[in-house]
Amino acid sequence: MRKKYSFIASNETINQRLDTVAVLHCRDQGIELTRSGIKARDIGLFVNGKLEKLSYPVKENDKIEFEIPESAPSELKAEFVDFEMVYCDEDIAIVNKPFGLTVHPSKGHESQTLVNGLLYKLKGKLSSIGGIERPGIVHRLDKDTAGLLIIALNDKAHHKLAEDFKARRIKKIYHAIVKGYLEESGKIDAPIGRSPHDRKKMAIITDGKPAITEYKTLEYLNHHTYVEINLLTGRTHQIRVHFSSLGHSVAGDPIYSRNFKQYGLTGIALCAKRLEFLHPISERALQFEIELPKEMLILLEKLRS
Repeated sequence: MRKKYSFIASNETINQRLDTVAVLHCRDQGIELTRSGIKARDIGLFVNGKLEKLSYPVKENDKIEFEIPESAPSELKAEFVDFEMVYCDEDIAIVNKPFGLTVHPSKGHESQTLVNGLLYKLKGKLSSIGGIERPGIVHRLDKDTAGLLIIALNDKAHHKLAEDFKARRIKKIYHAIVKGYLEESGKIDAPIGRSPHDRKKMAIITDGKPAITEYKTLEYLNHHTYVEINLLTGRTHQIRVHFSSLGHSVAGDPIYSRNFKQYGLTGIALCAKRLEFLHPISERALQFEIELPKEMLILLEKLRS
């Protein structure tokens, strides 16, 4: 069953992206849809009878048509997965993802992911905007990174959280142990994109997406620095790439540093330690903070001696 939508573009939407206009129309109809949802669910957008790119600039009096398929039943298995549920209400959950846990299923990781565990713990009560393979997932952490994640339990909450992330209204604070001695504080403003030399890596490139990282030193260790990081953008591998570019790669990073095995970590010395944001429905100010993973605490003690 597919719901069909058809409308004429208004004067207010001239030159806006086609997918943005579709989202605005749905919002006016009380329907939760996002640009990422359009892409994830492969929703075709037609203009004057022709399938157009999502970035098509809308013109006045364009006739826009599309169909939204009902969410297909997920084939993902609900499985017990060991992680901490820090908070949960009717709209969101906050989880503490351990090192080594993949966030959502992908090729080679079809089971025992955070999503499989969420389906088990929350009885399938997750938003659908992210697509069949990523229910509830608004933002992600690398498999090798531990820490806090916000999970959306319905599409309304997901939509608002996605807006807040885009507008940088959600504060994400990380703690890391990096090689060498950093300055007391700093700001890294360097665009990040796929490496032209290794497609498995990200890199600082001229035509990459804007990426901004702020940091302050918490403690100088033995040939290392314990640092607090404020992410102002959320690019793939952003912290890892930015600090590696300074010559201060994250301890234990197997991709952007050498001799990573010397630390004996199952992940890298990076933790999403604190989140600050407004609840997407009630607008209550929320703050969550966790202790560092045991492996990072042990490494800190070793590097203090």
